[in-house]
Amino acid sequence: MIFRGLVLRALLSKVGKGKYQKPGRMQALMRLPTLLRLALSLLRDARVPMWQKGSVVAALGLVMAPIDVVNYIPVVGPFWDFTLSVVIFETFINNAPATVVNEHIIALGLEKKFPLRRT
Repeated sequence: MIFRGLVLRALLSKVGKGKYQKPGRMQALMRLPTLLRLALSLLRDARVPMWQKGSVVAALGLVMAPIDVVNYIPVVGPFWDFTLSVVIFETFINNAPATVVNEHIIALGLEKKFPLRRT
């Protein structure tokens, strides 16, 4: 649990460059299905580097591992996993090749939810 918190803080500071605001739990929960659609589409694409795909799968495996003290706290545990999953998916999408991400955003019709990235 402590290790996961340190990894999350390091990840957020690196990705957000100090601009990251902690999302509300409900905001993260509402964003998860859209992120999941786009991330799954990117995971299937051969143009996304294999190390990025492996990193996402490994990070999600760590988050969803059954050995976790926070998961035993009612209400808080599941929301922690959802919030952390949102951060993992957002990081994956932000680091995937911009042209590939834009292609999938258009193909999935997510232009209103995701701004197209500059190439």
